[in-house]
Amino acid sequence: MNRKATPIFYEGLKILRISDLPYNQSGLFSDWISTSDYLSIDNDPDCVSYDDYEYWYQNHFFTQKELDNQI
Repeated sequence: MNRKATPIFYEGLKILRISDLPYNQSGLFSDWISTSDYLSIDNDPDCVSYDDYEYWYQNHFFTQKELDNQI
C-alpha cells in the first residue's frame, strides 16, 4: 500500500509511530532515518517527527515508486 500516513498530535508535536506505517514503508523508512532522530514519547521509542517522514515520503519513497513505474 502506498498511502501516506497521517500524523499523531501529541503535546503540540506532530509525530509518527514507525510501527503504524504500512509494511512496505516501515522497513524502508527505518533504514533511512538516523537512530538519533527517534523520539521517546511516553516510553515509546518508536516515534519520530512527522516532518522527517513527510520529507522521506516525498523525496525518497514517492520518487522511487515513480521510477519503478517508469521501468
